[in-house]
Amino acid sequence: MKIIQKSILQLKGAEYYVYHLSIINPFLPVALSPREIEVLGCFMSFKGELAEKDRFGTTFRKEVKRLLSMSDAGLSNHITSLRSKGAIQEDLQGIVQIAAILIPEEKQQFYQFKIVQE
Repeated sequence: MKIIQKSILQLKGAEYYVYHLSIINPFLPVALSPREIEVLGCFMSFKGELAEKDRFGTTFRKEVKRLLSMSDAGLSNHITSLRSKGAIQEDLQGIVQIAAILIPEEKQQFYQFKIVQE
């Protein structure tokens, strides 16, 4: 069996998460749009205690809007769409979290796919 491999190196910040989301997007029950992937990738790139407690709060929303040159309404629409697609959801304490299936390993993520022809 021929194995196809490729390494993508030197990704910084949100780039890592955008690549990850782009790779797994075809396998999600409801696909994310390219802009939703960018928005979610930005939110995923934030680190620290504040990000863990309030990743989708005002502080980080302002930063995402600045990084992606978006309006308040545009960002709100994408967040609403991410919520309706199940990419983000509220936990029992009412904190908006990213769906666990979408979160990659911190430094590197490996993927394995198998396709079989009948």
